[in-house]
Amino acid sequence: PSYGSFFERFVKGCHKRMGELTKPDKAISLEILMEIMTTLEQDWNSDGITDAMRMEVALEGAFYLISYCAGLRGEEVPLTDLHGVKEHFEASGMHARPHVIVALIGRFKSEVGLNYHLMALVSVTKSGLEPRKWIGRVLDEYAKLGITHGPMFRNGYGQRIKASAMEPKFYGRLNFVLVNKPHLMPGIEDVEDEYGIHRSFRRGVTSRAVDMGLPTDVIEANNRWRKFNNSGASRPSLSMNEHYTDVALTLNQRLRFSENL
Repeated sequence: PSYGSFFERFVKGCHKRMGELTKPDKAISLEILMEIMTTLEQDWNSDGITDAMRMEVALEGAFYLISYCAGLRGEEVPLTDLHGVKEHFEASGMHARPHVIVALIGRFKSEVGLNYHLMALVSVTKSGLEPRKWIGRVLDEYAKLGITHGPMFRNGYGQRIKASAMEPKFYGRLNFVLVNKPHLMPGIEDVEDEYGIHRSFRRGVTSRAVDMGLPTDVIEANNRWRKFNNSGASRPSLSMNEHYTDVALTLNQRLRFSENL
C-alpha cells in the first residue's frame, strides 16, 4: 500500500497540512480552466460513453465551474444541494437575464437546522465558461436515475463527498494540460506540489476579478455570505422560495461577479 498513488498523495497532504510545507495552492489561470473544460467537453461527446461515465464527467465539470464562478473554496462546493438547484433551474433559465442558482446547504453557527444560501451565476461568462450547461447536465443525469434530493456531489452511498475526493481527477486534468499545453504552466514540474482542489480555483478567480477591474465591493459582496455564516450571528429561518425572492430583487448586482469572468 505504501507504494501506491493514494499513499503518496496522503503523505504530501500531511506535509502540507502539518506545516512542513507552507506553500499555498497556486491560483489556476482562466486559460488552464478553459483547456480543462475543452477536454471535458470532448469526453462528454466521445463515442461509446456510458450513462455512468456521463455522470462522472458532468459532476467534474460542474464542480470546477461552481468552484471558479462562485469563488468558493473546495470544501464549500460539496455543500451544493441537488433539490435546491433543481427547484429554480427552469425559472432561472427563462429569466430576462438567464442564470443558474447554486444552493448551498449546511448547519451554520448559532443557527438551528438546515439553512440554504443561494448564489446566482450567469449562464455564460464573458470568457465563455458555461456553468448553467454543466449544472444542467448533472440534473439530467440524476433525473435518469430518479434522484431529486440530497447532495449534488455524492459517493455511491448517497453521502456528501469531501473535496479531496475530486483531487485525483483534478490532477489528471492538470497533468494533461502540462503535457499538451506546457506554455500554460511555465515553471511547473509537479502539479500536485503546486495546485490543490481546496484553494486553487478561489485564488484563480480572485486574481481574474482583480485583473478584469471588478470593484472591490463586487468581489467582497460575493464573499459576504461566508463572513455572515461564520460570524455567529443568527437570522430568521426562510424558505427556499423566500430566499430566491431576495436574490431576484438584487439579481443584477449578484451576477456582476460571474458575468465578468
